[in-house]
Amino acid sequence: MNRKRRLAAVLLALLAIGQPTLVKQSVAAPKTFPPIADTGYLKECGSCHMAYPPELLPARSWTKVVGSLQDHFGDSAQLDAATQQHIHDYLVAHAADNAQNEESFQIMQSLRPGETPSRITATPYIAGLHAAVLDPLWGGNPRPKTLAECGVCHYLAPKGNFTERRFSVTDEAFRDGGKK
Repeated sequence: MNRKRRLAAVLLALLAIGQPTLVKQSVAAPKTFPPIADTGYLKECGSCHMAYPPELLPARSWTKVVGSLQDHFGDSAQLDAATQQHIHDYLVAHAADNAQNEESFQIMQSLRPGETPSRITATPYIAGLHAAVLDPLWGGNPRPKTLAECGVCHYLAPKGNFTERRFSVTDEAFRDGGKK
């Protein structure tokens, strides 16, 4: 084992102490999410919004989201019981705490034990990465209305790739303290 891999293994082991969800992490974990293969999830959820990769939330969060479809972020998204159970089972089986990619490991590491965010953008990891995006001083272009509009900046998001971005930032207002 070369020196870099040994160091990475030691760092991962230190991070995993007290965090059982991190034990599964691999040094070679991919950054992208696998394509969504469940046609029921794509059809039912993807008809109103992007079918988000299930690896973006822990299983307990998906249980909470799918269990409250009668008030799904202000709208009714109720489904028949069999379809709802199918989607729940798919999301839970592929949730962040069962995933094998770098972003899911980071999401799980950012959560306190038992923390159950209802929104992907409410996970500390995702919120931290996007803290300035909606701030007018950030000057980003294009400009999403909410952080739920992943595809505005991450043009390959529907394919599970959130690393590729298409935007520019002019943060001069931050540099001069917002005086411009």
